[in-house]
Amino acid sequence: CSIYFNAAQGREQRQAIFESTPRAMSVAFSSFSGKNTAATSARESASATLDSFADTQNNLQVSRRAAKKARRKQEKAEKKRLVLEAYLADVAKGSVADDEQDVNASGICSDCRQGEVLADTGGKAARARMARRNWDADKQSVIDADASNANGWKRHRPQGGAPLISHTLPQHMAIVKFLEGKEHEMRVKGRGQEMNERKVVTVDCHGSMDSSQRRRDENEGNGHLCSMSSTGLRGVFSVFPDTLPSTYLPSIIELDLSRNELWELSASALKPLSQTLQIMDISRNWFESLPASISILGVLRELRASHNMIKPNTTASLNVDALKRMPQLKVLDIRFNQRCGKRSLLEALESELGEKVDVKMTVTYPPPSIDDTNTTDCNDRVGVSPAERDATLLRSQIEPWPTMALRRRLVADFGDEGNADQKCWANPDVTRGQVMNRLLCLYGEEAKEETANNGRALVHVSGVPVDTAIRHRVLSALKELWNAPSSGMNRERPSIRAQNYMILCSPSMFAVGSTKAAKAAHKLKKHQVIWDLAREAMKSVDSAYASLYTAVAVTHNFVGSPHIDKQNIGPFYGMALGDFEEGTGGIMVECSARVVAVVNTKNRLGKVDGRYPHWVAPYDASKGERYSLIYYRTTGEPEPIGPAVFEVPTCA
Repeated sequence: CSIYFNAAQGREQRQAIFESTPRAMSVAFSSFSGKNTAATSARESASATLDSFADTQNNLQVSRRAAKKARRKQEKAEKKRLVLEAYLADVAKGSVADDEQDVNASGICSDCRQGEVLADTGGKAARARMARRNWDADKQSVIDADASNANGWKRHRPQGGAPLISHTLPQHMAIVKFLEGKEHEMRVKGRGQEMNERKVVTVDCHGSMDSSQRRRDENEGNGHLCSMSSTGLRGVFSVFPDTLPSTYLPSIIELDLSRNELWELSASALKPLSQTLQIMDISRNWFESLPASISILGVLRELRASHNMIKPNTTASLNVDALKRMPQLKVLDIRFNQRCGKRSLLEALESELGEKVDVKMTVTYPPPSIDDTNTTDCNDRVGVSPAERDATLLRSQIEPWPTMALRRRLVADFGDEGNADQKCWANPDVTRGQVMNRLLCLYGEEAKEETANNGRALVHVSGVPVDTAIRHRVLSALKELWNAPSSGMNRERPSIRAQNYMILCSPSMFAVGSTKAAKAAHKLKKHQVIWDLAREAMKSVDSAYASLYTAVAVTHNFVGSPHIDKQNIGPFYGMALGDFEEGTGGIMVECSARVVAVVNTKNRLGKVDGRYPHWVAPYDASKGERYSLIYYRTTGEPEPIGPAVFEVPTCA
């Protein structure tokens, strides 16, 4: 019994142990699981802390980099400022040869106003900038005597032919008479006695052939047309003349404000026309953007804004949102706005305005692929730039002229006013390609068997010899510059065909403290020897011009490249040095429709007005190098257009 009892008791104990073991294990597992969860949480907390620390460290590094970058930028700006101040101090002391412009006590050139770069080039854009700068916001649109004078534009751009004797300065009279005599001889020889005198071409204040009077005659008696074209309006058009009764305004269907110098239209002036005006012409003005006020013209069908200065910005300059709010708009004409020439802009406008609006725009980029003899598109030009044009071709030589100059030439110099098929050359629907084709055809008729010089007369100008010792020093400096192993290729003006082309500008052209001024000062200091030698050469020939020019182009193997220097405000000087053949490599410049001058610039300084088409005469680069200096001026008061050359030429 005792044994049995003990056995039974053992079984009970074993059973109790067996039953209690899972519970103990469960409790132990739960305890372990809790500890594991706590450890995981601790690890996650530590990881988050590490991530936060890393982010803080990264932010600190970014802040340090930003601070370092800002400090470097500040140091760089301070360095530039110190360089410019040192340079101007040297100029003030006379230890550095500069362009002798007046510098006041603050170091600001007398030609610079309130830190802005002056570019009074005398062109349309420059005249517009000057007018805005002097504009009083309280003024209404005014009839300006100078703006309404069609002869005023002749101060700023040549006609596309020789200057009129009536506008010639006394010191240039002998030159112009010689050139006009040669032009007259060639014109009568080619066209007969009916072209004994040039045809009179009526122009507007922009120099464009003026068909506004013809348009007014065609619409005489049409009470729905209000024409204020070529009336000398300038500035902001904010009120109609008192001569127009207020009861007349709501009946106006077409408003013509073309051929003026307007840059804004006020909403108050257009409000009386909001429900009646269907056609508005603001072409040939100074608009840089389409006026926002046009959005109130609820029934406008056609907006003509060609030949302005509109910038290629669909939201700001072209006011697409305003155009979208004009449900009746069918035609938008922005042709011949120089900056609005990319096909991508045309596609964007067509996408925004939809198929209901016919967008007319002159596409110049990408350029059309054409050959020299087949030119029918309105955008046709030979080559994207002067560097790509063959300077021996007549087409290339007259390509730099704007289309309006070619139109005037057809009428004034060739007596061709168009026909029933061609309408009138003043008609903007007649494309540049058609004008150029007709002009080349007429030149071809005159040339006949005389194919030399494209049938045009060549006259010669000798230039002024430069002292031998000076030019030898200049040539040595240029050879050292361009032939040094470290010089590499330098083409700062890629539109011109040259192996090397570098521009040295006087810092006084720019505002003191500006980045451009600092860069110009640094560059000039680097090439101070060439600048000083160039100045010495100019002083030996024309001391007055030595105090006027603002930049020098330093070139190596300049070839051909017919072009017009649109930024120039007066004549330039050119000098060529090197071992290229004598009698070649000079400057050729168009003096009039049928006369081209060859200026000998080898070892000489030749004076030429770069506002006429000009190019480098042919030379054999395989037989010698050609180095040149070109002195020019782009700031200050523009000089009136005179002859293309400044010595009486010879025919031999």
